[in-house]
Amino acid sequence: MRIDQLIGFSGGISPAQAPGNTQKTTFMDTLQRAFESTNDMITEADKAAVDLSSGKTPNIHEAMLAMQKADITLRLMVSATNKLIEGYNELTRLR
Repeated sequence: MRIDQLIGFSGGISPAQAPGNTQKTTFMDTLQRAFESTNDMITEADKAAVDLSSGKTPNIHEAMLAMQKADITLRLMVSATNKLIEGYNELTRLR
């Protein structure tokens, strides 16, 4: 599975960047969508774990998949955030 599928990005040109569309997507909008998507995955994984532990669903495979997707996505977001902070610190050192 590709990373952009885990986060929920469509890849390529987004509808906001399509020719003829005057709406522009900023970096902050993209980052906000990534954080919201990560949060949604974590919420789904928590719900799957609670449902599994309470006996509402006996399917351990789906719960484990949801938890692994959330884990990978969260690790990716932490890594990206750390890289952004490093880049910002490097820019402030250049001043």
